[in-house]
Amino acid sequence: MNNHLFVIMNKSAKIIYSVIALLILAAPISASADNQGFSFEKGGFLTAWNSNVKQNPNPSLYERLRSAIENFTSSLISQSDQENANAKQETVSLSVKTKRKIIATAYSSTPDQTDSSPFITANGSFVRQGVVAANFLKFGTKVRIPEVYGDKIFVVEDRMAKKNSHKIDVWMESRAQALEFGVKRLNIEILN
Repeated sequence: MNNHLFVIMNKSAKIIYSVIALLILAAPISASADNQGFSFEKGGFLTAWNSNVKQNPNPSLYERLRSAIENFTSSLISQSDQENANAKQETVSLSVKTKRKIIATAYSSTPDQTDSSPFITANGSFVRQGVVAANFLKFGTKVRIPEVYGDKIFVVEDRMAKKNSHKIDVWMESRAQALEFGVKRLNIEILN
């Protein structure tokens, strides 16, 4: 799988692709694997597999695999829920340092809008939801754009051409989304 594609997928898509990958990996296993204790070592799948074997000592390979995948994906979803709770907690603990009216635009990962490495930000991270480009703020600065996104927090990880030093640019997954966002004059909140 293309690493760039995996980075820009949302969490639900990552879970679905992970489950599909596990199914593909398990497909060539012969019937003799039922008696040999088949397992994956990564991501808690082995634990899910072993707990299923203890609950029902004689299930078919398919039943064990299905149950292990269900347990594994539910643990991933629980982790995702915890990350969301942590993000909400962070939102509460941040306060507004300053407000500023600014021109906001959007961009996507295409070389004509970025450079020859459109999936890498100016500070070296991969593009993703919540990344903004701004020349007038330090890398890592957290901002909100309440008129459009409410309490969603964005992080400055990218830069724009020098002629756009007075603007903020929101990363979008597609060119169509960026064009739909257009050019807006918005209030932003710079957080501390």
